[in-house]
Amino acid sequence: MKKDKLSRREFVQLTGSILITSMTTSTLLILLHGCKKEDSNPVQPQDKTFTIKLREHPELSQVGGFKTFTVNSTPIIVFRTGQTTFKALSLICTHQGCTVNWVNSSMQFQCPCHGSKFDKDGNVIQGPASKNLQSYRTEYKSDTDEVVIYL
Repeated sequence: MKKDKLSRREFVQLTGSILITSMTTSTLLILLHGCKKEDSNPVQPQDKTFTIKLREHPELSQVGGFKTFTVNSTPIIVFRTGQTTFKALSLICTHQGCTVNWVNSSMQFQCPCHGSKFDKDGNVIQGPASKNLQSYRTEYKSDTDEVVIYL
């Protein structure tokens, strides 16, 4: 006698087995991805620039102001640190490439993926990241009221 239908018990067992297998596979893939080695020698192009016209970005008009930009698909943050000085940092965590968030109340960057923290200058203050955030050289051009970021 041939059995055409699954019993309720067999259906639940089969569904549970499939669910457990898929969850185990997903967990293993996440864990293995989390163990990938950080790039120890990233290559950064030095011949590209990004120019910010300050009159178009009032957030940068006062010392202490900051604004985020996306440059060549990389999120960066620019801080005005003085009347003619600026700081530009990548918002890409050096651990695994998640986008870090600036937390103004604690004056630090925090990675939502694995908990790394960086100070206002991009220096690691808590791992798992072991490298500082990428910093970019900036230049203020007083004649045009622009900031040039060298990528």
